[in-house]
Amino acid sequence: MDSATRGLFIVLLGIDGSGKTSLLSALRGGTFATVGWRDLRNHELPAVMAPDAPSAIKDRLSDMPRAMFIGGHIVAQYEYLVRPEVVEGRNVLLDSYWYKVLAKERALGRLSPALDELRQLLPVPDAVVLLDVDPRTAWARRGGTCAPYERFDDPGGQAAGFVRFQECMLAQWEADLRGHPAVYRLDGERPFDEVLMSLRDTLELCAVPRLPELEALS
Repeated sequence: MDSATRGLFIVLLGIDGSGKTSLLSALRGGTFATVGWRDLRNHELPAVMAPDAPSAIKDRLSDMPRAMFIGGHIVAQYEYLVRPEVVEGRNVLLDSYWYKVLAKERALGRLSPALDELRQLLPVPDAVVLLDVDPRTAWARRGGTCAPYERFDDPGGQAAGFVRFQECMLAQWEADLRGHPAVYRLDGERPFDEVLMSLRDTLELCAVPRLPELEALS
């Protein structure tokens, strides 16, 4: 396939409560196919690869099965939600890709070397759009509640644990995205309609140099 004819593979990244889900919902039906892990339910996969509550499954697994589950989930997103669209010339906006879950695993001290090796084998997205949102703003948007996989246990309470956890993810992304050919930062603190407009404009501007053909993972 001529790489000039394939679609773009773009990742939308942001901390928990940054507004990614709402933005992806608002963009559905547009020029980009908007996908996230929940869309795996639309494919014929083993039930464990498209669960309703993946965090609950991770918490029951020991280290190596946990790494295999997470890695399989990431690969399934790429193989079933991204590559088929891109090879047909359609643009794809994927929620988070490996960036978020690996940052969470690292923050919790549970990042397996196997997962880190897998990260280096995964295709690099053409661009990453990062929503800049202060963790305190995100906490307020969550209405003062969060899931266990979104926070540390903190003597200061859930708010303090959430803020520290999200700050760790932001710091990790600074390292992960260093040297990436195209990273776009959007001010996610603005009103939703303004952020949505900026995201649409950014996607239109993502005429980045295309990568070679995206191959199936071997």
